[in-house]
Amino acid sequence: MSWNEVKIRTPHLQENEVDLRFYKVVKNKKTQEKRIQDERIISIFGRNGSGKTTISNAVLHNSVDNAITDEAPSSSFWNASIEKNEEITTAAKLNDSEKLEAYVYNEQFVDKYVRVKDNENLEAIVMLSDNPDLTDSLKALETKETGIMEKIESAEQALSNFESSTNDHNENNIHKKIDKQLKADGAWASIGKSIHALEVKQQVKTTAFKSIRDIDITGGTPAIAKQIMELLEDDLKDLEQIRQKKELPPFEMPTDKNDFSNVKKLLSTIVTMPTLNGIQERIMKSLSISGKNKISRIKDTFSLPETEYCPTCFRFITSSEKENLVQVINQVLNMSKLNAEEEFTNQLKSLKLDNHTLIKQDTDIASLFPKEVSAYNNAVEKYNEMVTKYLEAIAEKINNPYSNPDTIDYDDKSLYKAIISAGRAIQKKTEEYNVVFKREKFLICEADLLNLNIAKYNNRELFEQFEAASVKHQGLKDNLITAKSPLADVKNNIAQIKAQLAEQKVALDQINDSLAHVFMARNRLKLIEGDNCYRVQSRGEFITTNQLSVGERNAISLCYFFSRINSNVRADQAYQRPIFVVLDDPISSFDFENKIGILSLLREELEKILFNNFESKVMVMTHDAEMFQHVAKIYSDIEERRRFLDKAGQPVAPKIISHSYQLISGRLTEAGTKSFNDYAQQLKEVYNYAMSDNQVTDENGQDTKVDYAQEDLFIGNTMRRVLEAFSTFCFRCSISAIFNDQDIMNIIPDIHREFLGTFMYRLVFNSESHSEENIKSQPDSNSADFISHSELIKTARLLIVFMDDLNALHLRKLIPDFDENEVQTWGQIAI
Repeated sequence: MSWNEVKIRTPHLQENEVDLRFYKVVKNKKTQEKRIQDERIISIFGRNGSGKTTISNAVLHNSVDNAITDEAPSSSFWNASIEKNEEITTAAKLNDSEKLEAYVYNEQFVDKYVRVKDNENLEAIVMLSDNPDLTDSLKALETKETGIMEKIESAEQALSNFESSTNDHNENNIHKKIDKQLKADGAWASIGKSIHALEVKQQVKTTAFKSIRDIDITGGTPAIAKQIMELLEDDLKDLEQIRQKKELPPFEMPTDKNDFSNVKKLLSTIVTMPTLNGIQERIMKSLSISGKNKISRIKDTFSLPETEYCPTCFRFITSSEKENLVQVINQVLNMSKLNAEEEFTNQLKSLKLDNHTLIKQDTDIASLFPKEVSAYNNAVEKYNEMVTKYLEAIAEKINNPYSNPDTIDYDDKSLYKAIISAGRAIQKKTEEYNVVFKREKFLICEADLLNLNIAKYNNRELFEQFEAASVKHQGLKDNLITAKSPLADVKNNIAQIKAQLAEQKVALDQINDSLAHVFMARNRLKLIEGDNCYRVQSRGEFITTNQLSVGERNAISLCYFFSRINSNVRADQAYQRPIFVVLDDPISSFDFENKIGILSLLREELEKILFNNFESKVMVMTHDAEMFQHVAKIYSDIEERRRFLDKAGQPVAPKIISHSYQLISGRLTEAGTKSFNDYAQQLKEVYNYAMSDNQVTDENGQDTKVDYAQEDLFIGNTMRRVLEAFSTFCFRCSISAIFNDQDIMNIIPDIHREFLGTFMYRLVFNSESHSEENIKSQPDSNSADFISHSELIKTARLLIVFMDDLNALHLRKLIPDFDENEVQTWGQIAI
């Protein structure tokens, strides 16, 4: 990678900055030239509270969030080099791609990316997410959806309770009460029957109910109601009187369609008779006098074989005479046709004249208006008489076109005007008579309105209840609509997030292979894909959350961490890019039974990281001295394998060099892993702690007493381990036994014996306990955490006094610069 040094800003620790160097400056013995030697692994031992979490969070924030505040720890990356035999360090800002290649495993990672909870079947499920914000958003939305559904259910229940048929205060039941009142005898429905002359009471339909409801009776008083009722009774009386009569149908005036001018014209037309001689002349003259009908009858008579005598003169007539006469008559008739007589006759026949109808005497109009009807009928009779005369003249002219009928002396226009005048008189009388029936409609409308007002006034309290119920009902409906309104968006958002989560692919096979590696059994612990989650299976059975131990959770988290490093990367390209891996306490005390498996997994993954890319770097931090030793062994083992492969002609990586540190309150000191957990080292820590006091220098340079130091967090366990080793190797007994063995206690001077025999054991050494289970454990937590700084120093001094009383030479040999006089001073405490 483009940097080989990381500086961690630690504002809340005693040291403001922790400098992590992945290199070492070495000098050539011959040339004395300096060079940078890469160190790809850093191991840090630090008790709880020493600053490990601060370091890991600083790297995590810088690599992922890239949002550091003044109060938060931060990390900066540097590049160290040698120029002109001098060391130069320059800041090396990470680019975006390098930030994505920094992977941190710590408590914050577990909290953010690995969630364990129950599903609806109470089975343990694990939520593994590359984007935990999506999971958090989904959880928040599902919580919001639950809240919305609760509100909807509450609103629906309230609406259902209100709409229940057993609720007397809802609209429907109040409506029924009002309907019952309106249908009562003498109420709205009964009055409506009288108003509209119905056989049964008027129906209380929806429209009628609405009409009554819409009536405004604001300001109504009993006196006004009484006046309205009196007006209604008057209208009912008037209606009853009107209904004793019958409305007349409207009188229709006659229309004159007769064309008398054309009739007169045709009647006055003169048809010219043809000029003939002899018998033809006589026949034509007879035709003009008697008409065509008579001549035709004579012809028909003479055409009969039985006719022997002349019907006029009664003389005998021969057949020959008859034939000659018939022939002459036909000739005359034919001559008449040739003279256009037939066309004229047809015109006369086409004339149509209609009579006007008389008013019958048995009608209501004749009995009610006899004078007017009589005048009308007289006018019609005169008109019809004229029509008869014209029809007779037309028939006469048709029979004898050559005749000239007598002139008919009638004024047809005057006669028709007389009919119209008489008819208008009848119309006027009819309209005057029917006026009262028009008033009936007005009275019905007025009575209906009065009836509505009376009905509303008499049932005003029920209608007020109805309006209040309507408002409440609408409010409940609105509440339900309001409760439902955000549901669609929330469901849509949930669906979108679930779709995005479904697209996130977790290397499940790789995780299960790693779990099988940790537990050394294929089916010991396994994840089974579920609906956007992973169900936990142990020994082939799905388990509940409380059956999943903290160690098993840690194993899942660690396996998922390594799988994420190679997500979306082909198997043959795993770990080939340069990466920076930080592991903060990958093994806790809760993983004791699986420690070998987890260490084996770490061994395998770290080898891949270090072998596949020469620039990749690893930092492992732990609070456990045993774990610190094991990690060092892993590095040694990986380097040993590298050398073996190199000798076999398979070079995989340059020499892998590691560096070990101890972290105390943000201070980083060199630590050799071989001697780190030695009894002498721990004894020296207790002695140095006892030599310290509770004086610090304030911002003004003045000494002041404090009652707290970072070392307080772990010194209790260190003292316990020192005493345990001392009692075991010097006296072959436990901590409890050393205080109860009288032979041992007799070695202690009398002045110290009683005090040290009770105070030391009860105060510190039998009080170790673990905190409540978390995925990240805190095994160093003990009752000493609740003892003040000054009391802890006092306890450390008493421990040194106790050991000095039992074996003074032992301390002088193991503790450099041991101050006998100071320890004797501490002995005054035990008196």
